Amino acid sequence: MNMLDHFEGIVKLLNEKGICEAFFETVQEHLNAVADILHTSPVQTVLFALILDHFGEYSVSIDELAGTLKCRKIQLIRYMDDLEELKQKKLIRETTRVRNFSTSNKIEYIIPLDVIKAVREGKEYKRKDINNLRPIDFFDYAEDLLAAVKDEDIDKNTLRNELKYLYENNRDSCFVKKQGEYKLEESSMLVLLDLCCSLVSKDEETIDIDDLTCVIGRQELRNFQRSIKANENELYSKGFIEFVYERGIADTSRCSLSRKAKDEFLADVVLDKPSKRKSKYIIPVEGISVKKLFYSEKVNARIRELAELLREDNFRNIQKRLSENGMRTGFACIFSGPPGTGKTETVYQIAHETGRDIMLVDISETKSMWFGESEKLIKAVFDQYRTLVKDDNLAPILLFNEADAVLGKRRELTGSHGGPDQTENAIQNIILQEMEDLNGILIATTNMTVNLDKAFERRFLYKIEFEKPDMESKISIWKALIPDLSDENAIQLAGKFDFSGGQIENIARKRLVTLILKGSSPELSELESSCMEELMEKEAVKIGFQIS
Repeated sequence: MNMLDHFEGIVKLLNEKGICEAFFETVQEHLNAVADILHTSPVQTVLFALILDHFGEYSVSIDELAGTLKCRKIQLIRYMDDLEELKQKKLIRETTRVRNFSTSNKIEYIIPLDVIKAVREGKEYKRKDINNLRPIDFFDYAEDLLAAVKDEDIDKNTLRNELKYLYENNRDSCFVKKQGEYKLEESSMLVLLDLCCSLVSKDEETIDIDDLTCVIGRQELRNFQRSIKANENELYSKGFIEFVYERGIADTSRCSLSRKAKDEFLADVVLDKPSKRKSKYIIPVEGISVKKLFYSEKVNARIRELAELLREDNFRNIQKRLSENGMRTGFACIFSGPPGTGKTETVYQIAHETGRDIMLVDISETKSMWFGESEKLIKAVFDQYRTLVKDDNLAPILLFNEADAVLGKRRELTGSHGGPDQTENAIQNIILQEMEDLNGILIATTNMTVNLDKAFERRFLYKIEFEKPDMESKISIWKALIPDLSDENAIQLAGKFDFSGGQIENIARKRLVTLILKGSSPELSELESSCMEELMEKEAVKIGFQIS
């Protein structure tokens, strides 16, 4: 028999006979087996078995003990010394009933989690002191509790009691002080604790909110998720959590601690310096390849000026001088012009040259996500960017790629289009305000050269209009992308086809594919055929309905 079998035998016989001399004679074998491991007297073993039998429920009251022992409460007084000794041995804990972190005045008893673990394993219990734990040990202990409830080794009620005891014995912990100061709801506090434990104990930045069902309960989880969708969640409104992003758009099913939460709740924990975020929405500078681009003389001069400005020593100095003169310190730039003229690639090359990461928000791919939760999501983008600026030595570039959808003139609100138009206007208002408060670098790319809203036009400090390459630039691009092309053929192709750099690159890629498949370079006539196909594909895009 294992130890749990012995305890089950004690409780079964107690229910049949009640506590009496005959009972003790009957259960002697069980009592001896338990006493060898727990070092308890027969009466203490019986009391412990009764409290253990209530595991998974709320803590056990004196009333419940008296009922099971089939005696009056006044008779139970004779066993108070035994209960006290069980407490001294740390085998049971005196508590008050906890429900949503509010307590009653009735004294009750529970068995600590580590004692339960020892009983299950049939091992001798060795006391663990959790008074005034080091911060890292505090979160390791809390992480064990959360893992136990997720693995269904303990229930939520036991978790509440264990956390209450942990907090009471670690009142100087920054986490304990702050959660008491903010008086967070139970579900919020548990989410925050899980995030802190994940970061400190497991070095994991994010958690999936769906995984919290075991910790906060299914209904509480639904309420928590609804509050996020309604933009009423207290952790988000207080700036304690941030959402995880895919291409710059918030995924509200996954969250991480904000810089503010780390500064306040983990002030006594030495956190490693944030590593480069391995995420789709962050493009690290190390992953950007150098690429030679060709511009007209005018555009090249503007780009060189901007790149020089964004070099860190210049950027810091300019920000300082602007601040001293009461001016905005953020740099917002817009690159406009036809497709394929190198707007996005120029941002990448400036980032590489200045050593900056890129936070990419691709509006064209995610526009459908703006509706419904749009205002919250776009606000979250800027919240995340602020955290990146704070965490990194070099402010990354916030890239709004293909931003035509949000930079156009604001629409008149009408009855039939009030919904979508109102949403787009709300997005624009948020972006405009965020551009006012910007403390980093924002670059937007757009294909439109007109119809830019005047409010945006005023806020973009640098406006660079990209043009289709001139004759000299086109020849250089042909030669750069197809090095074995003769000067004569490059001049012929550049003169015959008015292509952007992106279109020439498409043809160069097709040529390389042909070379790989056939083992020989295409003739000039084949290149011209590819050019004609590129023209036809461009024209085909214009066929059909266009929705503005």
